[in-house]
Amino acid sequence: SLSDAVPYIITFLTLIQTNSANPIDNGLVDSELIHECVTHKAVEVILLLDASGSIGDDTFKKQLSFAMHLASRLNVSEEGSHMALIQYAETPKLEFSLGQFNHPTQLEWAIQRIEYQSGATNTGQALRLTLEKGLQGARPGIPKVAIVITDGQSQDDVSEPSQLLRDADVMVYAIGVTNLVNVHQLHQMTGNPVRVFTVETFEQLDRALADSLTWSMCKTEFRPGTPEIICGPDRIGVKASTKQPFEGNVFVMDHYHNEECRAGPEKFPDSRSIGLTVPFSACNVHRYRSLNPKGIFVEVSIVFMFHSLFMTKTDQTVKVQCFYMEADKHVTVPLSVSMITTVFREQIYQMPQCAYTLRKGAPDGPIVRFATLGESVYHRWECIEVEGADKDTFGMLVHSCYVDNGYGDRVDILDSNGCGLDAVLLSTPDYDTSLRLATKPYHVFKYADRPVLQFQCQITLCLKYDGGCEGITPPQNCKKLPGEDGNHHHHHHDHSERRRKLVRRLADGVGTIDVFTDSVTVLEQEPACQQPLPYPITNTNIWIMATITLINIFVFIVTVWFTFRKRRCKPS
Repeated sequence: SLSDAVPYIITFLTLIQTNSANPIDNGLVDSELIHECVTHKAVEVILLLDASGSIGDDTFKKQLSFAMHLASRLNVSEEGSHMALIQYAETPKLEFSLGQFNHPTQLEWAIQRIEYQSGATNTGQALRLTLEKGLQGARPGIPKVAIVITDGQSQDDVSEPSQLLRDADVMVYAIGVTNLVNVHQLHQMTGNPVRVFTVETFEQLDRALADSLTWSMCKTEFRPGTPEIICGPDRIGVKASTKQPFEGNVFVMDHYHNEECRAGPEKFPDSRSIGLTVPFSACNVHRYRSLNPKGIFVEVSIVFMFHSLFMTKTDQTVKVQCFYMEADKHVTVPLSVSMITTVFREQIYQMPQCAYTLRKGAPDGPIVRFATLGESVYHRWECIEVEGADKDTFGMLVHSCYVDNGYGDRVDILDSNGCGLDAVLLSTPDYDTSLRLATKPYHVFKYADRPVLQFQCQITLCLKYDGGCEGITPPQNCKKLPGEDGNHHHHHHDHSERRRKLVRRLADGVGTIDVFTDSVTVLEQEPACQQPLPYPITNTNIWIMATITLINIFVFIVTVWFTFRKRRCKPS
């Protein structure tokens, strides 16, 4: 399932990122620029200090010194930036909250009195505490930043709580100390390698690092500098920041009118930090399976519309693509020893190529892109064996189909078992004996005032060997719909166990492919053609017309010549 997958992110924006952490480079840090930034801009900072057993009391005090350096750099004050601090080991502890100490002297006293905790390293719990309590007291409209310091590897999950923080518009930075740090976990926390810093020793937690960190945050005004892609276990999206307060809308392309697929200024706590996430099951998010590497691609196009009503040339579109690689699952079972030699055999099957098309006039007719209202058109689902037509490895079940008009108006037409829901829209498909081809005619319909339709379905594949497709396809126990002719599959065998297996398989998304038709433009009636000519256009008629034209031209030339000659010969 996607929750077990590792997300790999691709964006079509020009975004250069490195896979390694950022070493500290102080050469270009200008103290005057930093001072100018923090003097005029405020931020809510939550600092998370590692208090695990590997740290020790002396090293922990170096983290407290770094906290004071950072507080002085950020100009913590009543009207300026605010700071909260959490120390974490086995159990995290909120030492003081945002806005509790805003005078430099008070803040320094609050930091110095913190006592080292010691214990296991549960960074994930500290991130959750940041979300639950650390943000209390945050001022609306002020950007929020969490800074995590760690010297090793967390013993709990950091990916999910980090994503929840980013969803709450908190920009996460991570500082890894020593060569024992797990850089992959640092990347999971920040969601962006640009916000990962590494130093070799705790002695390097000094003013220079505080300057570098402050400048990194300050140059983008404590917001994401470039659009950042969100690849969640069940949703996809993008976040960005703007130079001026945002007054427009962020929406999925062609789904502006669907509220679930659109976000406006009222949904952004910080009017300069904007973005949108949508679930896989909505807004026509596209999903398709990859065999090498093994996993699922999920993609969507998101539009940043800066005007509240109209599209302008300043608007931008970001095409977001996430890849979820299937994780290797290891199963532990009791092992019984036998003296008999066991021979292992392995068979690898190449997945078939599946397509969904609309055909004109017949199941194998031309693909339809334009149709008239009420015209008879065939749905055609087909999976072709890649290893050759003589192979008979797979069967398929078409299910979970719906029709979309491109504006978020969606109507289900086949249920999760592959049965039709409305005979006027589409009845249960007819399968051929190979179980890799299904067709069904329907009469073209359309939404009111919406001329474009697109159909989407899911195809679940099954292996035919050892009865692997029995009880899965063709659809079982489909109800007869009003208006049907009754020529559909209505098997009444008890395949409840296989049905439960199918339901589990659908839930995991394994062996299931999303397929789409081309968009179809529906016309109220066929365009009126010009009246036919009173005579047929043939080669003979063309030659006759050409000959008459040449004769007329010749007569005209001769007439003009005689007229001109007659005038010249006339006596003066």
